[in-house]
Order: sequence, then C-alpha cells, then structure tokens
Amino acid sequence: MQKIGLVLEGGGLRGAYTAGVLAWLMDHHIDFDFAIGISSGALFASCFVANMRSQLSELAVEYASRKENVGWYPILNEGTPVGYNYLFETVINQKLKLDASKVRQAKTKMEFGLYDLAQQATLWLSNKDADDRWLNIRAACTLPIAGRSVSIKGKKYLDGGLTSMIPIERSVENGCQKHFVVTTKDISFVRKPNSKPLQFLLDLIYIRYPKMLKDFRKRTDVYYRQRHEVASLVEEGNAMHIYPSKNLGVKRFKGDRDQLQALFDLGYADCEAQRGQIIDFVERR
Repeated sequence: MQKIGLVLEGGGLRGAYTAGVLAWLMDHHIDFDFAIGISSGALFASCFVANMRSQLSELAVEYASRKENVGWYPILNEGTPVGYNYLFETVINQKLKLDASKVRQAKTKMEFGLYDLAQQATLWLSNKDADDRWLNIRAACTLPIAGRSVSIKGKKYLDGGLTSMIPIERSVENGCQKHFVVTTKDISFVRKPNSKPLQFLLDLIYIRYPKMLKDFRKRTDVYYRQRHEVASLVEEGNAMHIYPSKNLGVKRFKGDRDQLQALFDLGYADCEAQRGQIIDFVERR
C-alpha cells in the first residue's frame, strides 16, 4: 500500500484557502499517512492532524482579519507588522485554548520547518515537538521583518519557509509515494525577486547572518523548482495539486474578513468541484 503525504504551502492571510481545503477533507473523513506544513501551513496542519475542525475558520477568517493581526495596530502595539503575540498568546493560548497535546498524540505524523539562526539552516520538527505554549509552531510561522525571532531554550528561530516554500521533498523523504499538495496562489501568480528596499532592510537587520541572507535571495528560484517538482509528480499521476481557482485579491498581509471568508469558501468549493478526483486519488494507494 502506498503512503500518501499532505503538503501545505504557507502564504500568510492566503492560508484561509488552505483552511477551507482542510475543512473539506475533514468533513469527508479523508486522512493521510504524513503531513508537512510551512509557515501558516504548519499551524493549519496542526489543526488538521489534531482534528480541530471548528478552529480552522476561526483562525483563518475571524482572527486573521482582526486589526490586531496585521497592519498598523500590531506595529504600534508589538513593534512588528504582524501581531504574533496577539495570534499565539491571546488567540491560541487564551481565547481558543488550543490543546497542543492533541497535536502530539495525533496518529498522523506531521512535520514543520524552523529556521535556526545559529546554524543558519532549516530544522524539521514533528508533531511530538508541539509544546504547550505553541512556541515551536509560532517560530515556524514567524517571517523575518514581519516579526521578531522566537527564542526557545536560548536559541532563536524563524519561519522555515526561508529555504522551503512547498516542502514536497519532505513528503518524499518520509517515504510517501503519493502527495496531496495545497498551495495558496492562483495560476496567474508570479513570484518576483526581493525588492531592493526589502533586501536592504533584511541586510541591515540580519547582517550577522550572511548565509540566511543568501538563502533569502534564493527563495524565488527555490519556489519555482518546487513548483516544477510538484508539476512533474502530477504529470506522473503521483500527486494532486489543489490551488485557488481564481484570484480574490487576498495578499500575504492584506485581506478583510469578507475576502478571507470568500477564500476559505473557495478552498472548500474547489475541493467539492473535484470531489471524484480527490476521493479516487486518496483511495487508489
């Protein structure tokens, strides 16, 4: 019997699409042998393996669209463009009280990536590493400049998406022969190299981490290499790729509640439109 892996891209607020896809999968009792998530994909993968169905839309739509999450409010209150304190300390730990033990005890193995600033390399942790304060998942979601590095046991970490945006290789390396890949950009999306102002700011803030800066410059090439690998697997019949069927205007750090709800609903609807293909793909192992 072939193993099948669930592969989730990040995307900030675009993760509402991923949440909608996962909601559909959960409603249709579809599971996988392995799951891997990057950035917001790490958080939603945690909800998926722990069967936290109701929390998907709350996190991706209700709380993600709040003023405390992105924009001037967190800049003024947390000193960063994204309100990671709000999301993880207030929402996840206090309001929703997500139980990390359910993630640790999940029958499906899950991985997520953290970028270790000391080693200047991405580490891959498993659901067994989901701590009660959600610090490891928080670090996996924290992009440079958007938030401050997360300190865990004296070491500093950031989003593993610095080196891997569609972590298809981890699904392969974990023995999966088939892969269900969810990405958050529509077919018209074009990833461009970092703008000069952004790269200057990165170079200034992270001057002590030259390899990290090189890794960040490679992100566009890595993205297209991973997209190509997914496309090749799809052509071979060994992968199914789910992505937004249309552009609803949501950006990584921009989208109101109605837009995020529409994107969540699109993820659900795109799966429903491919119901037969999805069921056939996951059952034909």
